[in-house]
Amino acid sequence: MTNNNQIKDAGVYIDPLSDWGWKTLFGSERYKEHLISFINAVYPELEVTDISYDNVEYTGDKEKARSTRLDLVCTTAKGEAVMVEVQKAEQKYFFERGLWTSSFKIREQAKQGQWDYHLKGVYSIGILTFPPEKIADFEWNDDAYIHTFSLREDVDGRRMTGLYRFAYIAVAKFRKTESELDNILEKWLYLLKNLRRLETRPKELQDRVFEMFFRAAEVARLPEEKQQTYRESIMNENDWMNAMAFAEEKGEKRGRAEGLETGRKEGLEEGEKRGRAEGLETGRKEGLEEGEKKAKLETARNLLKLGVPMETVLQATGLSEEELSQPKEQ
Repeated sequence: MTNNNQIKDAGVYIDPLSDWGWKTLFGSERYKEHLISFINAVYPELEVTDISYDNVEYTGDKEKARSTRLDLVCTTAKGEAVMVEVQKAEQKYFFERGLWTSSFKIREQAKQGQWDYHLKGVYSIGILTFPPEKIADFEWNDDAYIHTFSLREDVDGRRMTGLYRFAYIAVAKFRKTESELDNILEKWLYLLKNLRRLETRPKELQDRVFEMFFRAAEVARLPEEKQQTYRESIMNENDWMNAMAFAEEKGEKRGRAEGLETGRKEGLEEGEKRGRAEGLETGRKEGLEEGEKKAKLETARNLLKLGVPMETVLQATGLSEEELSQPKEQ
């Protein structure tokens, strides 16, 4: 038997961005209406009425749960390909990988023999669970939670084709509250971000698709073995995220230590260079002053030999009588 404490530990609702939750709530034939609604919210012009799953990359077991992404690929009733991906960690070539994966759905459309290159659209949706700042050369707008891209003319922005589209959504940057939700996309993003923390269905989410979604997401409705699988999936993800955070922390500490040591060495070298330069400059000044004084003493002694009064000599050279009375250096 599953006790109430175990259910409470897992939350009232499944986390839709967890490995197991993503597959269960969006990647199964039983609940494909959820994915259809979400796709139409991002690309309303597609007017998707039905989909068939091409393949589902599910990373729910203990080893694969360390994956940084979850992919769903489906085909609409009109033949368009839609790729939905949850990206759970930053990646250097994120945009490039999106282009690469989309290219497979383009190449699959090639026909043998004579062919006019008439292609169906390929639409990509990337859901980022981390707050992006800069991806490749693209600076993410702080106020935007979604950016969309297509093939366009560089100068005036006219679209070359609408067949290939990319939408990237930063869930962490979506900050609207329940009362501020204006459309179906915002409702979905609110759920993706907050469902695991909710205890009841908000009154703003009374649409039929959300009624179905909340029922499917109730942990208590799951069979006991699925509840256990879900809890293990969440535990594995937490272990992976904690390991990643710890590794990053160790890397930062090591980087700071190495940077401090390098800084010390560079500072010492710079200090030695500066010290030598300052010493050289000081030596020059002292040598110049000493040479000038010697010249004045020599002049003063010569004037005294010529019978010039002492008082006049002292005034002319700026020397003191004590300095003038010092023995002459050999």
